[in-house]
Amino acid sequence: MGRASTGAVTTGEVTRLELSYLLKQGYLKNSFTFGRMSWTNGSSIQISSSIDDDEKYIRVSYFFREGGDGEPIQKDYKIYLTSVPSNLGRGEVLYFVCPSSGRRARVLYMCYGSRIFKSRKAYSHRIYYQSQQSSKLNFHNDRYWKLDKELQKCRDRIRKETYQGKPTKLRQRIAYLKSKQDYHDYLRWMILPKSMQKHFQGI
Repeated sequence: MGRASTGAVTTGEVTRLELSYLLKQGYLKNSFTFGRMSWTNGSSIQISSSIDDDEKYIRVSYFFREGGDGEPIQKDYKIYLTSVPSNLGRGEVLYFVCPSSGRRARVLYMCYGSRIFKSRKAYSHRIYYQSQQSSKLNFHNDRYWKLDKELQKCRDRIRKETYQGKPTKLRQRIAYLKSKQDYHDYLRWMILPKSMQKHFQGI
């Protein structure tokens, strides 16, 4: 794996290990699973998992090149898993235990020259969320369209509008997302220069 830039980076552009993806791919369902993961930047790892009552962990193995062109260094280590009761009262929520800080995390990152996957808070340099790098206009515009995609997914799932005379939870979710979308829609137009506001009002 090559070394990432030491400039400011965002969560979307660095190599990351996500629990939600591992669960979706079935890595954590059986007592032992083995496979391979790769990223669009060319990085790849071998991954195995061991899940039982006594111990839960994933094991990752890959080669790391210092500076991108040095001799390859093999990394092979375990990332332990822990769980806490769900605040919904149903089952448990699984977390990584960060190999560096010991903090719980749902996503681990490899950037700023780190040889291992670590939680976002384990880095001395900040890993920005995509929205934190946006201008005010882009922030509200990005949020508007992300909410639009989420709304469409919810609308595709809806089967009933009400249950026992009350809006269903999905219908309530749609109303909540729509109110947030309207808020960002209002602000993305208010931020425009007045000359542009007049132009669009005249269309």
